[in-house]
Amino acid sequence: MSTAVSKKNKIIIFMCCHKQYETVPPLCEPIQCGAALNPPIDGICRDNAGDNISHKNREYCELTAHYYAWKNIDADYYGFCHYRRFFAADGCTGRPYITKGELSEKKRKLLLRDEDYWRELVSAYEIIAPNSEDMGISAGKHYCTSKYHYAEDLHLFLEILAEKVPRLTDTAKKYLSQNRQFFCNMFIMDKAHFLEYCEILFDALKEFDCRKKKHGNFQSDRTDGYLGEIFTGIYITYCRENGAKIKELPRLDAGSSVKKRISYTLFPPESKRRFTAKRIVKALGGKQNV
Repeated sequence: MSTAVSKKNKIIIFMCCHKQYETVPPLCEPIQCGAALNPPIDGICRDNAGDNISHKNREYCELTAHYYAWKNIDADYYGFCHYRRFFAADGCTGRPYITKGELSEKKRKLLLRDEDYWRELVSAYEIIAPNSEDMGISAGKHYCTSKYHYAEDLHLFLEILAEKVPRLTDTAKKYLSQNRQFFCNMFIMDKAHFLEYCEILFDALKEFDCRKKKHGNFQSDRTDGYLGEIFTGIYITYCRENGAKIKELPRLDAGSSVKKRISYTLFPPESKRRFTAKRIVKALGGKQNV
């Protein structure tokens, strides 16, 4: 598809923020998540305008930006990244994602390219997702054994999803029983898929909120956001099963600490070293993921 044709599409990629940021990738628009609960970040869009659930940000995390876009924005493609987690250009790495500190101008051009590159790439697909990552255990087991996550929440959400959208049941079971996962609630979708994604997810979470058990601390009560991440993986898998044209791209974590960069150099995603370290942590009784 030529750039001239792709420019006909209205593409908006919200970069979810809760504090000041350094980098704004091509086609991205910063949006303050949880703006109803926090002092404003000057000069950017806020998720508390129009029809919104900004006040639920402590439970929904970046999903408040998804809801805002769903209810208030008309576009041909909708995307979401984070103020330090972006989509990287195709072919720039062989790993699922890259960790970097401050990005030099040269690194930005290599990893993030320019607006024309993204317009043409986005317009060629129905869904763009971050590379799925093999965690060495099933997606369902990974959720249930992760810190601040509870098996009962996942089971309740799946029960509600089966009640409301039974056609997703087999896909949900398939996704949760295999080892590859999509993380960070990041994606770019065409309008039809995004509207369907939001209709299903927010209807299911509304019912979940009526029936869920509060766990009593800030991290564990971010459950709606955690479940949104699981649903994103289920939905992308469902779309792939039904013939959607999907592209996976590396994820770039910018502004990473030295500790994190060393950790992911020593224990790269999908490496035997990482799987071995995770098994050791588990044997010692830990729930924190390596």
